[in-house]
Amino acid sequence: MKKRILALLLAVCIAASMLVFPASAAATNNTAVQMAITLGAMDTDQTGALNAVVTRGAFARMLTSFSTFRESVGAQGTVGTLYTDVPGTSPWAPYIRIAVQQGWMNGYTDGSYRPDNAVTLEEACTAVLKLMGYKMTELNGAFPNAQLNKASEIGLRTGLDRKQGEAMNYEDAAVLLYNALTANTASGGAYGTTLGFTVSNGQVDASTVLLSSLQGPFIYGEGAQVPFTPVAVYRNDKVSPSGELNQYDVYYYSESLRTVWVYTRRAAGRITAVSPSASAPTSVTVAGSTYTLGSTAVASQVSSLNGGGVGQVVTLLLGMNNEVAGIVTGEEADSVFYGVVQSASRNLIEEDNGADVLQKVSVMCTDGIVRSVNVDKSLNFPTGWLVEISVDGANGENVKKISTRSVSGTVNADATALGDAALADDVEIMDTTSGGAAGAIRPSRLSGVTLSGSDVRYYTTNENGQIDRLILNDVTGDLWNYGVLDDVKNLAFNASSILGTLTGSGSSGSGDSSSGNGSSGSGSGSTGDGSSGSGSTGGTTNTTTVADDLRSVLVPTTSEILWGVIDGSLLSTVWNRITSSSGSLLSIGLKQLANITGQPMSTILNFVGGGATYICYVNGSQASFSTSIKYPVLAGGLAVRQNVNGTVKAMIQLMPMKIDQVGAASVMSNGTRYETADDMQVYLWYKGQYYATKLSEVNSEGYYLTGWYDNFGCAAGKRVRVIVAVKKD
Repeated sequence: MKKRILALLLAVCIAASMLVFPASAAATNNTAVQMAITLGAMDTDQTGALNAVVTRGAFARMLTSFSTFRESVGAQGTVGTLYTDVPGTSPWAPYIRIAVQQGWMNGYTDGSYRPDNAVTLEEACTAVLKLMGYKMTELNGAFPNAQLNKASEIGLRTGLDRKQGEAMNYEDAAVLLYNALTANTASGGAYGTTLGFTVSNGQVDASTVLLSSLQGPFIYGEGAQVPFTPVAVYRNDKVSPSGELNQYDVYYYSESLRTVWVYTRRAAGRITAVSPSASAPTSVTVAGSTYTLGSTAVASQVSSLNGGGVGQVVTLLLGMNNEVAGIVTGEEADSVFYGVVQSASRNLIEEDNGADVLQKVSVMCTDGIVRSVNVDKSLNFPTGWLVEISVDGANGENVKKISTRSVSGTVNADATALGDAALADDVEIMDTTSGGAAGAIRPSRLSGVTLSGSDVRYYTTNENGQIDRLILNDVTGDLWNYGVLDDVKNLAFNASSILGTLTGSGSSGSGDSSSGNGSSGSGSGSTGDGSSGSGSTGGTTNTTTVADDLRSVLVPTTSEILWGVIDGSLLSTVWNRITSSSGSLLSIGLKQLANITGQPMSTILNFVGGGATYICYVNGSQASFSTSIKYPVLAGGLAVRQNVNGTVKAMIQLMPMKIDQVGAASVMSNGTRYETADDMQVYLWYKGQYYATKLSEVNSEGYYLTGWYDNFGCAAGKRVRVIVAVKKD
């Protein structure tokens, strides 16, 4: 059941995710205009004429809107004449009255205000300084230099290119007033704090003010309507070109912003708990997840259900921050979800008629919600399976396996279509692995990416034929854990044992391989597994050479690898060849060992087959991964894929490259551009130790930068995951 209640809308960049406004000059203009509209200093239709000259009447409105008097404009009334040219009925009258009474602006000696005259730079700066509490008599110098110099000193003129005597336009005025929010007042402290904003580190947090104008939540179909024609619509916190509302959609609006937020998220299943009580609930648990009740109205709805609805199948209508805005029961509660099994467990339960076993399946669904559903104890739901969860108000919940349904093609530049198939405005996209790992991704993450049939595990379409759900097969590479290798426990022991076998020294190896630097222990000639180290060569191969070759492959130092990338001696092709697999990693050593007779091959095989513990730095903190086999990782960046239970599924060495230039979201290496991951890690490497840092703290001028990117086949991969910096001194 649909009704088109909103016209096609002009999208503007005022999103709920942009409530924190930076003060940098690069972002000032657009941000300043947004803030001016938010506070009522400008109308939204003014965005189409930002170059229009600001008059004295319009500037009085802007000053008032950026003051504590903005809420008292309506109380000014329309009685009386302020100036000979400003009757009480003038739309500027209440603003001019406030601006003059507070001393921010003045009229002329002839009794006029001249509301249609343009505001010059010096007049605007003077008025804003007065707004901020500065006394003109205490400034150094005479008008206008004193006022202009003071404005420059406290940052009011940042981003403005107007000169003395030049008229201000709307964009200029918005920037000037926005700068005032972070500038210090005459008494000290940021001016924005006097208006209720939080100002810190040059940023203005406007969330409190913006949310104060927010109306809702409302449920479409219950009679409420938007009392204005919006200029922007956000669907599930993303800009939407469509203002279409469907039954049970949750929406909010801000009349001052002329913006509507629509949410289509649902949580369906059986209520298992209400808290703190059925009579006065503040939260409800459905399908294993707990949700906060967003209003007293919905709390009353829950409490009206028998026992708070525990045991009843419902659909929760979720609004901002996933708070419950409404509840649907009965047949209207029917819903269908798709996702990947993350776990299944059977547990003993005690019932009135005796003990029994209950099986529960946990599923990560495309909407980002993990749902836990009770299923038939006799069925199996392995981790990584794709399943459908159907919620029926009459029959309850049901989980069943679904078969692969694939689609292929290239995602267009603006991520609105996959091949010939359009993506729904509220499309849900989830990347998954066979081990049950899953994560929601934004459509723009796939911009320009070509997806093969094997990249898509499942998809659904809406009634308009648009793809509204898309489940991917490890397409982004973002489900892997990334970091840098610091140490491999027991590697040095095994490696030194092999070398002892080759050289006849029989060193038993007692050290670990810290940062790839294995320390050899001392021994009497026995290998690490108890085999005799007689040192017999039986062939023409020089054992010293073999030992050196094997050592260089098995236990290279991090320093050697980093400098190999820096000086170009370690080419990516070589690196890829020796780290492609455990077999490749040991190929050199195994081939040369084949020429040596009488040596226990079990020593070599034990090295490959025996487990290891990999000590790494992940997201700036030390982490360890224990494995049953050894993986072909040497040093530097690596990727670890884990099952949902934490066990290691795979471990792969990242590809290194020398970074020549660093951009905002990419780096350049030998003329090739590589995009950086959103969560890219940066480390400073010094004398065998990694130190977590920020990219802003290192640069290509003062540091050698080595980037490590994933190159193991993810269609939307090949992103720089780690950067290691070495200071040039």
